[in-house]
Amino acid sequence: MLIEILLFTIFGVGAGLVAGLLPGWHPNAVLAILIGSIGFFSGFSAYSIIAFIVSLSITNSISSFLPSLLFGAPDDSTELSIMPGHQMMLEGRAYEALFLTVIGGVGVVILSIITFPLLLYFLPILYSGISSYIHFLLIFVVLWMIISENRTGMFYATLIFIFSGMFGIFSLSAFPAISIFPALTGLFGISGLLLSLGKQSEIPKQNEKPQVTVSLKGIFTGWISGLLVGILPGIGSSQAGVIASNALKAKRQDFLTALGGINTSNIFFTFIAFFALEKTRSGAAAAVSQIIATPTLYDLVFIIIIVLITTLLASVLTLRIGKVMIRKIQGVSYSKLNLSIILFLTALVAIMTGLMGLLILIIGVCIGILAHLLRIKKSNMMGFFLLPTILYFSGLNPPLFAVLGI
Repeated sequence: MLIEILLFTIFGVGAGLVAGLLPGWHPNAVLAILIGSIGFFSGFSAYSIIAFIVSLSITNSISSFLPSLLFGAPDDSTELSIMPGHQMMLEGRAYEALFLTVIGGVGVVILSIITFPLLLYFLPILYSGISSYIHFLLIFVVLWMIISENRTGMFYATLIFIFSGMFGIFSLSAFPAISIFPALTGLFGISGLLLSLGKQSEIPKQNEKPQVTVSLKGIFTGWISGLLVGILPGIGSSQAGVIASNALKAKRQDFLTALGGINTSNIFFTFIAFFALEKTRSGAAAAVSQIIATPTLYDLVFIIIIVLITTLLASVLTLRIGKVMIRKIQGVSYSKLNLSIILFLTALVAIMTGLMGLLILIIGVCIGILAHLLRIKKSNMMGFFLLPTILYFSGLNPPLFAVLGI
């Protein structure tokens, strides 16, 4: 059975790399297919299928930063990495940016394993203590975001937050199945690429052997933020990224490390939450729950071992693949590359989400350009997720939807 488990782990790593490198392809789609065809795998052991699910999810959390860092193609957990990643690419430090996100994932996995016994004890206490106050936590984060701007910027940041939030309310409620990819691509991807079309410079030679100092602060911030994502309903990687953005403001290295940590620790903590709280906070945990309804400590230890093996393997593969991709873009005209990416992302949105997706994309692009022209932090556009989440957990959704006619 050991060989079977190892093979399924390798297959999961491969599937996770594909899901991570293809813009708009979320691992939950693979997991949904797996759950729908679970009978097909009846001849294999439950632990082999679990190994596939865990390795797929962890690998995707590590590799999904490549499209956003290099090409501005975000998903709902990597959008905040686009601007610092692009800036470092233009400085010849794209590989360093990728390395920082990867080391963030590795760091939080190691920290989580070290603190594993404490987590099992304190998670139920933490969950019961703050789960009813999520909207207050998020309101505090929003106020923190806005106050961090200068006096004029505070007004503009409030406007952009409200515009993005209303955009999120309408699109997520009316078109929940298709809106996230085109909206984030417009807000954080294409809007920035359009504004960079006038630059005639070539992408500089990239340093493939960066001297990177491991950011313990970034790893710890990613661990704390990922813990909130993993156990609390309504807190996603995007919301946690905003918290990390404000905690580590103006420190790109720390921030990218924290983002990588949030993505991976999120998956890790959802498995622990499944054991300690009997709650499924991710597609991966939900898929595992279809196989083992009541996990034992042995099951959790098995998952942790697969997480560790996968993290190390996926990190090496992501850095190797990233190095090849970074070499390919050196010397390419920056404006031509951006135009090609814009056309590719637009075509992808049209194919995957149709005309309504294109309309959502255009609205997102307009808000993204406006935020840039007003010179405010792009994190304020996370109102797209934050405002709907605050309204939902404060209980204000029904009266607001009635007024808006949604």
